[in-house]
Amino acid sequence: MTDEPAMTRQFDLAYGRSSIKFVADDERFSQISDESMAAPPLSDVQIGEAFDSPIASSPLDEIAGGDDSVLMVVSDATRATGSAHVVNLLVRRLVQAGVSPANLAVIFATGIHRRVTEEEKLALLTPFIVQRIRTLDHDAYDSSRLVSLGATASGLPVEVSSALREFSRVIVIGGINFHYFAGFTGGRKSICPGLASARTIQATHMLALDFERGGRKAGVAPGLLDGNAVHE
Repeated sequence: MTDEPAMTRQFDLAYGRSSIKFVADDERFSQISDESMAAPPLSDVQIGEAFDSPIASSPLDEIAGGDDSVLMVVSDATRATGSAHVVNLLVRRLVQAGVSPANLAVIFATGIHRRVTEEEKLALLTPFIVQRIRTLDHDAYDSSRLVSLGATASGLPVEVSSALREFSRVIVIGGINFHYFAGFTGGRKSICPGLASARTIQATHMLALDFERGGRKAGVAPGLLDGNAVHE
């Protein structure tokens, strides 16, 4: 009797702006769901409603306006976010609230990644924004563009982009997804590691490891925040 051949199925995996074929052996891989989990993009109206009624916060128009300067933090090209759509609407709303376009800027939370290229900036922000709003590049290795805020209670150095101290308001724009050791992405991760120094990034990433037993520390895992040393 001969063994029956393993069943296989083919998938199209997104790769850059195109896709590649992937053949999965049913004996080695299992498909969790046949349904796409992707939700349709939010409309302009829905995003505007979020500006008006944010979760656990005052409306955007009450936070920034008049003489405020606003720094918008966006992810680099390694993260899939809706920054091009959101930033366009956010800039319009801030200008309507009285913030001068000259007092607006966008910084890319690259962490220790390379700088964002000019072509990537156009894709991440749209030509309309790039031509009208100042963009800043973070450099985790350039001490002249970093500021020290002291240390955490456990002694970790807190060094971040000096741009965070140069604006009266900072708005972080990004996606919230599972992260393999910080629990979730989004929010604070756009500041650290996104806009932190290489020294701070190294120190916080080391918190994921258990040097006595080996592997990860207990509590450091996807979807976990309470008791997660990296998140804390």
